[in-house]
Amino acid sequence: MSAIALVLLFAGVALHLWRSSAPRPPKIELPKEPPDLLFLVTANRQGKLEVCGCPGKRAEDLAKVATLIRDTSNEMQRRGATVSIVEGGDFTGSPDVVPYLLRAYRLVGYQCIALSPRDEKRLSIIRTNSDGMHLLPPSNPENLQPFRVQGKTFSIVLVNLGQPPVKDDGYWNRLVQHLQTFKQPNTLLAAIAYIDRNAAMEIAPRLRGTVNILLIDDSLPVASGEFSPAATKASKEVSGVFIVSLPQSRASVLSLMVWANSENRDSYRLEGQWIYASGRSDNPQVKQIVDEYYTKRQKELEREMQQVMKIATQRTYLPPEFCGKCHQAQYEQWLSTDHAKAIESLAEQKRMDRSCLTCHSLEFRLRGVVTERKKRGVECVDCHVELQDPTTAQMHGQRPGERPSARVVNAETVCVRCHDKQNSPNFNLQTYLPKVAH
Repeated sequence: MSAIALVLLFAGVALHLWRSSAPRPPKIELPKEPPDLLFLVTANRQGKLEVCGCPGKRAEDLAKVATLIRDTSNEMQRRGATVSIVEGGDFTGSPDVVPYLLRAYRLVGYQCIALSPRDEKRLSIIRTNSDGMHLLPPSNPENLQPFRVQGKTFSIVLVNLGQPPVKDDGYWNRLVQHLQTFKQPNTLLAAIAYIDRNAAMEIAPRLRGTVNILLIDDSLPVASGEFSPAATKASKEVSGVFIVSLPQSRASVLSLMVWANSENRDSYRLEGQWIYASGRSDNPQVKQIVDEYYTKRQKELEREMQQVMKIATQRTYLPPEFCGKCHQAQYEQWLSTDHAKAIESLAEQKRMDRSCLTCHSLEFRLRGVVTERKKRGVECVDCHVELQDPTTAQMHGQRPGERPSARVVNAETVCVRCHDKQNSPNFNLQTYLPKVAH
């Protein structure tokens, strides 16, 4: 009996220590005065339902973000706010994951799905699985499609501009003319544009007096106190337009709050901040959807592992389109970067120069030859070096959330192998890394 009691005592102590060491969800700082309207916006999921087992990254799991959205939405509705849950774009990955993502979104209560230009390539399968959720594809000035949310005092009309041509005066003149048709008393006009903050600062004066809120997909490094994740601040007023940054992390949600002025029905106050899913428990229903997807996906992962292991064991060349078969969103983003044009960027007489090709061609460095110039250059394995190491490549076949550890690109050592003082004297990691991040 004493032995059993001793075991139970140790078990109780262990349970207490585990509970005390487990991360607790950060308290959501709710405003004392509930807003009239609250938009909860996610973005940049890129088809990821869960992430690797790296410390600090499990918060990016879809099931934990779902809990954060539900907790915040329920509390704000209890306090009298009108809540709208919106996907801000760049959420798709490979086609097979889209139905699972949209099932989870429908379960959580998303009302609107804004499509980035990259998402629009999956429009057919998105439409098939949207099941009543409002779709907001990129529009030109002549066919703007609105999504309206009616609050107690204000309503917000949201439109999707896609990637607008920043320098095209004719485009902006036509756009403003059509946007004016949505202007009504006690109505705020919000527009999503997949541009960075530099472009947003340039177009804000064009939209003054028409657009109240400009949601942007800004991946540039943040300055202290400005769009700063450390301070959760996500908005800034420029030329009378509130510029609000969409979440860049899969673990964060944009909380966009609007308060009406009780003394002046035409005035309002707006605040945008990021809230985080770290420490949240899994939403069990969303977790079930995630598990269903990975149960189906596991055999494919195992087959991929066998191929990756074969290449890693031989220390041979892994072309980017091999990775792109599954990581389509990341592959398409890579194609838009200068890394994908690294061989073509060389002057004709330099394309056979060994000293240049060592950095400008992964294939040359691994095989000593260049068989293709287009869509080649600085590629997946240049940065994800573990794919050439058999001891780490084998983790590729495991479900992301079950990997015991994972190599994260160490930009400070990987990038400077080629971007050194001799070849890139003006290289700044904080400036250049967002241009290739995915």
